[in-house]
Parts: sequence; C-alpha cells; structure tokens
Amino acid sequence: MPDGPDDALWERGKSEMIALTHDLGELHAWVSAQDCFLERCDCRADRLLRQFLREARVPACIGHSPKLGRATSVIAGHFEPDLGGRRRYVLVDYRNNVEHAVRFHGGWRARLITDAGVEPIYASHDYPHTPLGDFASDTQDCVDAVAVALGR
Repeated sequence: MPDGPDDALWERGKSEMIALTHDLGELHAWVSAQDCFLERCDCRADRLLRQFLREARVPACIGHSPKLGRATSVIAGHFEPDLGGRRRYVLVDYRNNVEHAVRFHGGWRARLITDAGVEPIYASHDYPHTPLGDFASDTQDCVDAVAVALGR
C-alpha cells in the first residue's frame, strides 16, 4: 500500500491532524489566559510566579534540567546575552519540581546571574520550608525583588 500524497488515507489523516492541531492550539490559548487563584488553584507551582512576572513586565520562561528531564526553575529577564555580549538574568529556583500542583510550598530562591558572577537577591522566609499559606505573598515578594534586580 503506498504511503504519501497519492494515498487517500494519508490525505484524510492530514486533514484530521489539521483539525486536531487547531483545537489543541485553541485549548492552549485558553489555558494560558486563565489566572491563578491560590484558594482554588491546582496548577503548576510556577504559574502564579510567571503571572506576577508578566504583570510586572518581566519576561520569563521555564528552565529545564536535562539531567532531571523536567522543569526545575523559572528564568526571568533575558537569558541570551545582549548586544554587548553581557548576560543579566534571574534564576528562580523552587524547592521541589515546579510542575507539581500548588498543594505545598517550599519557597522561592532567586539569584541574579551576570558576567560578574552570581548574587542572591531573594530567599523565602524559612526557605526551603515556607508554609503554603505564605505562597501568594511570598511569590509577590519574589517578583518584586526580581523586578528591582533587573531594573524594572
């Protein structure tokens, strides 16, 4: 049986994938637009942090560990060097896997990374044993420290 553009099943599969890809894209856009509310949130631990960073106009992305094969941090600022070849970003570590649901909170630890070295700029109260009840205020405090360190 031929497999390629001349195959009717290939064309059918291609059109079905277009519809699925479109639906998944719409679902992803909807999920990305949802806000976190700690009282009823069961999403990833870093989502509120990234939401607050977005509101503070600080670009952020998730940092993955190739060794662990999972997300382990949030990178705030610009990870790539600027036009002068200098680096300046903040690495925010979470006590446990940031992909875990927000059912516990160990705290945030933020470090400014520059060509001159690494400088700690924030650590949660009682890190790494920060209580879950402090999650929202702790996250906002971390974002404020990150914004100041990046000059925002």
